[in-house]
Amino acid sequence: MLSAINSVDYTIFHAVNQYASHVKPLDSLMVFFADYAQYVLIVLLGLFLLINKNGSRVVAFQALCACATGVIINKVISLFAYRDRPFISHHVNQLIDHAANSSFPSDHATSALVITFTIWLHFKRSGRMWVVMGVLIAFSRVWVGVHYPFDVLTGAVLGCVLALFIHYVIFNTKLIRAITNLSIFRKSAYDEQSQYY
Repeated sequence: MLSAINSVDYTIFHAVNQYASHVKPLDSLMVFFADYAQYVLIVLLGLFLLINKNGSRVVAFQALCACATGVIINKVISLFAYRDRPFISHHVNQLIDHAANSSFPSDHATSALVITFTIWLHFKRSGRMWVVMGVLIAFSRVWVGVHYPFDVLTGAVLGCVLALFIHYVIFNTKLIRAITNLSIFRKSAYDEQSQYY
């Protein structure tokens, strides 16, 4: 069963990765999403924390909690389900450098989807754009040759499920509600600045 899944997984991986290194502009775009787009999300959450418009500070706090939880879960999974990366087991078109650590599940996919899905849960209209970005981050990890499709699919699903669980369960508990009702989460950057004048 496992060998059959791995066989299908590699077939899909090869179907995607075989086109890497053929179109420079597309490769550059995929490298950006695979290696650098995560920093765009970090800057975005930083702005959410700083500006605090429409409750964005709570959104950033929720996304960071969900992301940290996802990374911890991934580390635990990788201890019991170690999987070599594609460039270790196969000849691939590898576009970025990466340590030869466990491929499963994808931390990038989990982090990208848990953050962008959390944003979408709060801001439906603008959130769609960020979810698309999260999906592209996940897909690009296959394109550049550092993950199998099943790695990123598992990471993406875990990210979305975690975002939902944190949003609807954890952030509806009395403790978290009490924390997010503190003034630090309710004041905007303008309010905080004005108190000094």
